[in-house]
Amino acid sequence: MSRASFPWTRLGFAALVVVSLGLGWWGLMLDTTHVPGRTWYDVVYHDLQLFVMGADPASGGGPLSWQLQVARFLAPGTAVYALFEAARALFTGEIRRFRDRRARGHAIVVGQTDAADTVTAALEAAGHRVLRTADAAGLAGVGLTGATVLYACGDDTTDATANVLTVAEAESAVRRAGRGPDRLYAHVSDPDLGVALQARHLSCAEPGVDFFTLSVIAAQALAVREVRRIVGGPAATPAVIPAVTHVVVVGSGEFAKALVVGLAREWELAGDGVRLVVDLAADDAGRVVEELRARWSPVAEKIELRAAPALGTGSAAVPDTVYVCDADESVSLRVALTATKLWHGGPGSLVLLLDGLAGLTGAFGTEASRVLDNLDGRLRTVTMRDLLADVERAEARAHADMYERIARSVHHVYLRNQRERGVAWGELPAMVRWEDLAEDLRASNRGWVVGLPERLARMGATIAPRDGAPEVVFEGPELDKLAEAEHELWESVRVAQGWRGGPVRDDDARVHPMIGVPWSELSEENREKDRDVVRLLPEILAEFGLEVVRYDESPALLARR
Repeated sequence: MSRASFPWTRLGFAALVVVSLGLGWWGLMLDTTHVPGRTWYDVVYHDLQLFVMGADPASGGGPLSWQLQVARFLAPGTAVYALFEAARALFTGEIRRFRDRRARGHAIVVGQTDAADTVTAALEAAGHRVLRTADAAGLAGVGLTGATVLYACGDDTTDATANVLTVAEAESAVRRAGRGPDRLYAHVSDPDLGVALQARHLSCAEPGVDFFTLSVIAAQALAVREVRRIVGGPAATPAVIPAVTHVVVVGSGEFAKALVVGLAREWELAGDGVRLVVDLAADDAGRVVEELRARWSPVAEKIELRAAPALGTGSAAVPDTVYVCDADESVSLRVALTATKLWHGGPGSLVLLLDGLAGLTGAFGTEASRVLDNLDGRLRTVTMRDLLADVERAEARAHADMYERIARSVHHVYLRNQRERGVAWGELPAMVRWEDLAEDLRASNRGWVVGLPERLARMGATIAPRDGAPEVVFEGPELDKLAEAEHELWESVRVAQGWRGGPVRDDDARVHPMIGVPWSELSEENREKDRDVVRLLPEILAEFGLEVVRYDESPALLARR
């Protein structure tokens, strides 16, 4: 037992009781010798009475032995201390609950699952206070109306909508109270259902509610980290990037699929024409590869994804990096430690994902522990909590919400297209990564996302998960109508940011010549820019596994598709 955990307080209290009883016994034996018929039962009784200040021999005053004098003050003091400790133990929980109900500026995590623990750890690591409750019934007890964000991370394996219902209940309570968290997140273990829920909420044009899958968020963070590690970031010169980068992803679970998608999306910007070859090694690799190509346009267009039903059946070349992330962590661990064909790369070339087995990360060849060797530096371990630490979160949240991520995607497509036109990084104010983008430009992208449902509603269309069907094409008057709406939205966002119209553009003074000018009076060049934004809409949504669908497919429209 350590010094910190030794129960010194309890030991001290016990010592005081023993000393009080001992001195009381001694003093009473000395001072009651003259009492006729006194028995040792009388001495014990009066000794115990000292603790409640009721011992007759000590309360009558007069000369007393020093032993009894000390005991008649020490014993009541010990009793008062005992009452104080009992009251504190009784009321500490109630006081804590009282403070929690009136807490402000904290995050709430609902659930007792691994996902809840991971989100809590990520938030606390960023310095945010987190209050936990097992279910929606305890929301009032953890200060719902004073919280800034809520994560519903309960067990949704038997009821896929469990966390959605928690968020709905919390949102209703916030509306009734008129205050509470402005961001409500529901963890959805099924990513396909999560995308479907995101599509429906996007059509509400009300930011603040989102549905996320933890493994997908972590995989995306790993993809960002790995692509930057490979190419060295936007400032890297093509000379330092190999002609072909070859990686292997072992597994076909949600993390593995999200990692492939994340690598494809990041490679669009950072690859600079370099080919990325990804082998997906799994028993059902063929089926998964086709699904990923159909759902995610970057996978189909920007990387070379190949099915490798068994390890070693792909290219004979040694891959640059192997990511072992099977849905069963014990399988991942066994593959990483026994598939020697994966050990031929350089330092850090074998990446092992651990979540439930995250405690093993410290056992592989660190300075503190040499329990397990890390294959001479080739093996790297990553955990969900470690990957969430890579997610930007100045606010009390563990991930960017859907509106933020689609706004990033809008900027992502813009950067990619500008790069394809030969525009260099930093050449324009917007030619920087999202993290370095000016806040007013970020707000413009967010405004584009918020205004999207209203613009689509004009065309009798909405957003749905992408299923590989032919994309909706806007043409002719319909295209111009949406382009006009784009101009109106752009203008409203700029005016809200303090911009005004003027003959010459001045970014410092926030003056723009197109503010206050109807779309019909714009030059054809500027109207074409608005049309380009509309034409890019299917592509932007495809980046997110989403697409535009029409409510009413007329025969003419179907024939055109």
